[in-house]
Amino acid sequence: MRRRVFITLVTIIGVLLTTLVAVFTYNAIEKRFDTDIKRDVYQLQEKLAAELARYSEIPVVLSADPRLKRLLRVPKSTRLLTDTNQLLADWNARLNSDVIYVMDRNGLTIASSNHQQESSFVGYNYNYRPYYQQAMEGNKGRYYALGVVSDKRGYYFSYPIWDGETITGVLTLKVDLSIIDRIWDQQAFDYLIADPLGVVFYSSRDEWLYQSLSILTENQKSAIRASRRYGDSSLSSLTDYQDLDAIKPLSALSLGIKEKDRESVLLSSTSLGSAGWRIYGFIPTSNIWPVVLQATLLFATFYGLLILVITAWLQTVKTQRKLALLNDELEQKVASRTASLEETNSALRQSIQQYEEAQHALRQTESELIQAAKLAMLGEMSASINHEINQPLAAMRTYTENSIKLMQKERYDAVSTNLNTLNELIGLVADIVARFKIFARKQNQSSKSRASIDDVVTASIKLSEASFNKKGIHIDCQVPEQGLQVNADTVQLEQVVLNLLSNASQSVANTPAAQIGITIHTHLDRVSLCVWDNGPGMDNNTKKQIFAPFYTTKKEGLGLGLTICRRIVEGFGGSLQVRDHASGGAEFIVNLQRLYDGDTRT
Repeated sequence: MRRRVFITLVTIIGVLLTTLVAVFTYNAIEKRFDTDIKRDVYQLQEKLAAELARYSEIPVVLSADPRLKRLLRVPKSTRLLTDTNQLLADWNARLNSDVIYVMDRNGLTIASSNHQQESSFVGYNYNYRPYYQQAMEGNKGRYYALGVVSDKRGYYFSYPIWDGETITGVLTLKVDLSIIDRIWDQQAFDYLIADPLGVVFYSSRDEWLYQSLSILTENQKSAIRASRRYGDSSLSSLTDYQDLDAIKPLSALSLGIKEKDRESVLLSSTSLGSAGWRIYGFIPTSNIWPVVLQATLLFATFYGLLILVITAWLQTVKTQRKLALLNDELEQKVASRTASLEETNSALRQSIQQYEEAQHALRQTESELIQAAKLAMLGEMSASINHEINQPLAAMRTYTENSIKLMQKERYDAVSTNLNTLNELIGLVADIVARFKIFARKQNQSSKSRASIDDVVTASIKLSEASFNKKGIHIDCQVPEQGLQVNADTVQLEQVVLNLLSNASQSVANTPAAQIGITIHTHLDRVSLCVWDNGPGMDNNTKKQIFAPFYTTKKEGLGLGLTICRRIVEGFGGSLQVRDHASGGAEFIVNLQRLYDGDTRT
């Protein structure tokens, strides 16, 4: 009962502390992100304001050029028009602006730096643009809009061209707002820039362009479309707010075109100059959770380890107290227990004897398990055994029937030939049966411990090649030298090789051009027998567990085959390993002690 109360209390405290850590971490990361956004938004505002300010006074200076006034006096002069177009192109190249163009008093563009391009402004009337109207009133003009001809976003700076006391035209300089991308390329978060109505005209996410941060009225939408400022945009709302001012003080909100696709973001904003623009920087709040999860897991791990240490210490103290009490009791009982010492020794001897008997039974069981695995393998090869024997039996039947007919015709020479052939076929069947009988016999402790690699490989291939040929599997065998001897039992080593071949055949069952190979590598003191295939191979997790008892990747089977194989090989003082093969499949390596003539098992 006390143990259950202790565990419950520790769990409740752990949950509470972990929750506090998660909340504290979330708030700390949110505050850090908010600070970073504010800093970067302010930096962007400073850089963008400085970049736009660099262009704001240029139309004032350039409008005073007398060549522009002469063109406006004689707008149909081909020479003046050509010279002015070239002049505007030169200015535009030096200033790295998008377009510089001249409009007459009616708003018609008569000269432009892009006069030779397909998107030339020449011939277009822009008297509906606010920047033209501001300049015709004698003021500096500023305006952001989507170009009607170029379909490019730009910021327009304009100034009247005075000829004495009269305004005869307007000079306009358009700046491509792609400069924002150059300014922003080092920032770590998303951003958008909105006009006074909250319409996004620049954003790091293209799908938010020309949409509104708040819900616009139909009158506002009609006015925006009438000015052709943002083309044919739907002006959809990115939030559920009716008032744009309600967004400014928020540190987090849901943002997106469709309500179901909106995401929660941390947001910060600042105004950009006198144009009424605002820059919004934001980071998805989902970026916070990985850090919170990591901090929570670290704390939970630390807390768990701390509880384990405390529990272990308390258990140690408790055990020490119990041990002290036991020592006191033992000192009191030593005298009374002396008489029972002999009885205890007798019981100990019986336990040792039982242990030895258990060890003997275990070795016997292991031997029986190996034999059972061998017989199970023979059962799997029963189809191929039947096929191998049926062929010579069918031939023997044919020769016998033929011999009877020949006897009736007294063709004794032909009968003699058939009988010789029958004798050879009987020998072939006897050889097949003897081959499987030798493999099936149970080994005893007196079995010889010197095996020939040639004999083992040859016998293994003969026992399995009929089944493999039927499945269309090719066996590639490479033995570098003859007469190799290893420290192993021949039949048990055959069992290992047959098991590896059987596993390989199952691995390549669905592989085109299936191939299985046996490769022998020789070393000074050992021999490596490798069985490989070009099947799908194994992942790292499978390779780690493949020799574990009862682990199997097959739908049927106990998962003991490779475990038994490893026990057999380790019983010879060798090792069984697995690795990836160059063909893409798996490769099992049997390492055994190499024996030379005159050597004995070690």
